[in-house]
Formats: sequence, C-alpha cells, structure tokens
Amino acid sequence: MRKVDANDQRPFSSPPTADFNLLPVLRALIDSGSITRTGELLDLSQPAASRAVARLRRQLGDPLLVRTSKGYRLTPFAESLRDRVETALTAAGQVFTPAGFDPASSVRKFCIATTDYGALEVLTTLVPAVALAAPRVNVSIDPWSESTLVGLERGDLDLALYADDALPPDFHTRDLFRETYVLIARRGHPITRAGKRDLLERAAEFPQVVARYPSGRNFVSDDVLAKMGAPAHHVAVALPYFSIAPMIVAASDLVMVLPRRVADRFSSMAQVVVLPLGPSSPAFAYRM
Repeated sequence: MRKVDANDQRPFSSPPTADFNLLPVLRALIDSGSITRTGELLDLSQPAASRAVARLRRQLGDPLLVRTSKGYRLTPFAESLRDRVETALTAAGQVFTPAGFDPASSVRKFCIATTDYGALEVLTTLVPAVALAAPRVNVSIDPWSESTLVGLERGDLDLALYADDALPPDFHTRDLFRETYVLIARRGHPITRAGKRDLLERAAEFPQVVARYPSGRNFVSDDVLAKMGAPAHHVAVALPYFSIAPMIVAASDLVMVLPRRVADRFSSMAQVVVLPLGPSSPAFAYRM
C-alpha cells in the first residue's frame, strides 16, 4: 500500500477502461467512509461491496480508504473527488431524465407561422390559453410565406398552421379539425329571400369576394363557387385578409364563400348572415 500524501490532489482523469458503473459505489464510499456501509447503501453484499471498492482502487491507483489509529478514513485523494463525483452523477442523471417544461415559469419564445384563417380560428383560442397557463412565455407570429417550410427545417419556427395541401416528405402534421364552406351576405340581402332556388345558381348572380392564400411564392384566389361548379360569376374583390371581409360584405351586395368557423365568428361581429351550401360543399382539414 502506498504512503498517503496529504497534499495529493492530483486531478482525476478516467482511464480508457473506466467503469462508470462504479461511480455510485465511489459516491457511497465517500459519503460513508466504510465499505460495509457502502454495501448497505447500495443493497450489496459485503463481498460484492469489497470487490467493487477493489476495482475502484485499481482504476484510480489510490487506496481511497485507509486504516488509522482512529479507524478508517478517506484518503486526501478520495476527499478531493467528492464534488467531481457528485457533478458527474448529476450530469449522468440529467442525460436520462426527460426535459421538463413548466408553463407557469417558462420564459421560452415560441415562433408560429400561420395563414390569416389560422390566426382567426386557432390563435384567438390558443393565445389566451397560453397567456393564462404560461404568463411569461412569448408567442411570436409570422405570416405563412414561401420561406415557412425552410424556417421549420432550420428550427426558426416551432409550428406552422395551414390547410391540408401536400407537403414535402419528412414533415410531420396533425389535423386540428375539418372544415366546410358557407356563404355570407349582408342582412336583408336579396339572396336571403331566394327560397328553395339553388343557392349556387343564385349566388353566381352577385359579385363575389374571394380569399387569397399563399401558395409557394404566389397568392392564389380561392374561388370556391367555381370549384363547386357554379355558373359563371364575377369576382369583384380578392382579399389576402379574412378579417376585413365581413365589413365589406355587410356594407354591400357582395357575397362571399368562406370556411364555416370564421363565417360564424363574423356573423356575431358584423351585420352578416350565414347561409349553408349543403352537402355538396367541399371540405378540408386544417392542421398544424
């Protein structure tokens, strides 16, 4: 057994064959100063604890525990390892512990890209809920654009909201809800008195407001009436923003076909009525 030098504080560097399973044994030995107590702490038999400490002594090149006139005591080198062993075990534990997320204390910034429709139908519910559950979180909203998918790939965006258009491979999605279309018109509009006459045919007689949505580098007008096979009709206004549509419709004879959820919202915000298009209305999924 080598002589213990009280000034022996040599830095520990693990050899290539280091057995990291021995770290809990080393911590128990340092904490207890006893091989017997080390076995008890780790639920090891006395022989198993002795063998583990022997392996530690060989790997570290130090007796770790020596007999003195006052009983066994740790060597200075063993004492010098106390903080490093604790740090190593804490770090190892963090590797295998799932990262926690506490909304109430989080100060994280979340970046979301969305269409105008998603802002109206998802964010108006999501943002108040986040403000209540995570008051220190910041939510940053970007418009959907040609760079949105690149932003998701780079990690600049955490989430994007869009309809169920085709996506490149390796993008993961989840449908939030399915949506259908309805028609809105001002209260007292002649179309509301059309009776049993086909609504599509009647709607085609009035100037239309249509929504425009981003598709690649361009915006595309979403003429739902045309998709449904309505007679030829005049598109008077094409808007990239849903939010101003009800004010235009409410003050004119223009009509608009748009998703049912925003139409229901507009009916309570402006002087517009909602007219169902029936079972032939196309449907789509809105997703994140």
